[in-house]
Amino acid sequence: MKKFFLKKILVASLMSLFVLQAVYFALEPTLTNAATTSDSVTVTLNVTSGVSISDGANASMLPNVGIVANRSVGSSAWTVATNSVTGYTLGVRASTTPALRNGATDNFADYTATTPTVPETWSVASSTKEFGYSAYGTNVTAGTWGTHTDCGSTSTGIVATGSKYRGFTTSDVTIASNSGVTAVAGVTTNICFAAEQNGVYAASGTYTATITATATAA
Repeated sequence: MKKFFLKKILVASLMSLFVLQAVYFALEPTLTNAATTSDSVTVTLNVTSGVSISDGANASMLPNVGIVANRSVGSSAWTVATNSVTGYTLGVRASTTPALRNGATDNFADYTATTPTVPETWSVASSTKEFGYSAYGTNVTAGTWGTHTDCGSTSTGIVATGSKYRGFTTSDVTIASNSGVTAVAGVTTNICFAAEQNGVYAASGTYTATITATATAA
């Protein structure tokens, strides 16, 4: 009886050993005879879209309008940079209507183009006084704002040949745009201002207009 019992234990032990070996081989990592092996990882970097705009210089229009001079010009500029893959837009607006005012004393009407939203060659009707703007630069649509590369003469008040003007509004009007990433240095857009009295005098005093430029990543 004792011999039979020991024999059963031996058989059971051998069976357990076979089971353990089977489990080991099933779980053992598959090994190859290759000399090298490799694995790949994915590295992700997110670049945030942004846009910047430089400080535009305040514009002093010249010559002074008065008894002798009837027209005056001025200018300013902004430099915009963006890393947006779809570029940017640059819009301008005035803080008041009309834009150029001498407090409650007097004002220059916003320039009246034949089609208000379409810039045109500068021309002020008799017995009116008006104030308007034009633009030029790499990202300015030349056909819309003209073909000029300066704002004209501050000594005579003559606007630049080939320039086109419109009046300000209190809503943004796009003067420049770009469809891709700019250089780090950005792109400069120039804005021209013109004011004229034709057959009428503006009341003496200081007239000011607050013009805001907004750059938006497209």
